[in-house]
Amino acid sequence: MKTSLVSLTKTEKRVTLVPPDGGWGWMILLGTGLSNIFNQSMLSLFSLLYGDALEAMGHRTAGAAIVMNTMLCVSNCSGPFAGVLVKLTSPRFVCVTGSMICTVGIFLSGFSTNIIHLVITYGILLGAGLGFIQNASFVAINSYFKLKKSIAVGITMTGTGIGQTLMPHVVRYLLESYGFRGACLLLSAMSLHGICGTLLIQPVEWHMKKIEEEVVVDEKVHLLEESKKKDELYNTTRRATLPILNDDGKHKLVPHFYSQKALKSLGDSKSNGHLNGTSKSPQNTKSGLRKIYELFDISLLKDPRFLNIIIGTALTSISLQNFSMLYPLFLQNAAGMNKQETANCMSAVAFADIIGRLSIPQLQAKFNISARMTLIITCIWIFIVRQILAYQTDMYVILVLSSMYGIGRSMVIVARNITISEQCQVEQVASAVGLGMLSMGLLTPPIGYFLGWVRDFTGDYIACISAQNSILIIFLIMWIPDMLHQYFQKKKEKVEETEMT
Repeated sequence: MKTSLVSLTKTEKRVTLVPPDGGWGWMILLGTGLSNIFNQSMLSLFSLLYGDALEAMGHRTAGAAIVMNTMLCVSNCSGPFAGVLVKLTSPRFVCVTGSMICTVGIFLSGFSTNIIHLVITYGILLGAGLGFIQNASFVAINSYFKLKKSIAVGITMTGTGIGQTLMPHVVRYLLESYGFRGACLLLSAMSLHGICGTLLIQPVEWHMKKIEEEVVVDEKVHLLEESKKKDELYNTTRRATLPILNDDGKHKLVPHFYSQKALKSLGDSKSNGHLNGTSKSPQNTKSGLRKIYELFDISLLKDPRFLNIIIGTALTSISLQNFSMLYPLFLQNAAGMNKQETANCMSAVAFADIIGRLSIPQLQAKFNISARMTLIITCIWIFIVRQILAYQTDMYVILVLSSMYGIGRSMVIVARNITISEQCQVEQVASAVGLGMLSMGLLTPPIGYFLGWVRDFTGDYIACISAQNSILIIFLIMWIPDMLHQYFQKKKEKVEETEMT
């Protein structure tokens, strides 16, 4: 009797499709990396390329903050719309469109004669293009990689680091040789390489990998499920005795067994489609607002932890972006460096950034450190390094600290979108990243303008860098309690599971 109660188990082989975790995905990393070299690197080149032009227009740090933060705001606010376009079209289409918009923005910025022109060309056009590229390229990479996601993101973001290493020297040479307008025209020509790179993006369905898995099947459960399906089929079927109207107007008896659902749909299609010679289309019960709600995945905002994550990542990005804008001005005005020395220090940051993006994801995967924990550790690192850097004037000390800052910055950039994607389902990644970018777009203008005002009001770069570091303190206050709560909650669940077993 006991043996009859024991579940009979068997295994069967099933073929499933999984992301390739490589394959053509490496070509996508090459293409998006090429786009990042000539487009995303423009973010850190603003002060070097447009600094003298802004001074000639009669604007100081606050004017630069207006242009820069307009670009950041537009870039981030375009994220949700880029996510919707990815759903409606494809990541490749959105990336190529973004690259084209970037090229037009850089080209037209060379003809700017006042700050309004820079706001339109650099702020709005370049910002929208970068937003499209950032969202769509991450969605493409996320679909190709599962186990090696952090490594893949680190590799593709290396393109930005390479651009930030080489492009300051290129910009300095172009400014000295061809002037401001000539430099902008040649940089816009270089950004066309981004279109070639993003054309390498292909749908992941073309390259899915087939794996064969042995799945343990409970025979009793299997028999019960089959029996349940038969019962449902019997209960939902009956002999067809209702007449259905044919196209020619004659009645027809439906043969033998039809489910009531199929019978109703068949009858409805006949009555709606051809009854009395009229044709009626079925009405869509979803309202316009409901469609927008589902298209943008607004339901993600119901989760308090998701809100905490997108606001926290936004604060870290704003702090880093404003420091990138301020750093060349700090080196030239506070540390007394010329343009060559400034370019060397910026290249040190970018070179260390490349090393960090290639090496730290490997350590993160080896020691199984979560993306959220990586962000917290690196933000503490950045806070300490930047606070020390604010008081330095010696070039060699600044080079060392610049390298240390670059390593920390690399992991903030790599882990940001991965952290957001871990809080949602795969089909929601485009919308989740877009909402994260939107939070940055909403917070960037007020915080960015405040940080610029601190510099102009105090006339002190140390005060401005300290204000930027205070943004990181707010981030840590928001995240550390939530992570501790999550840790103790999981620990409690493990203890309860142990007691039950």
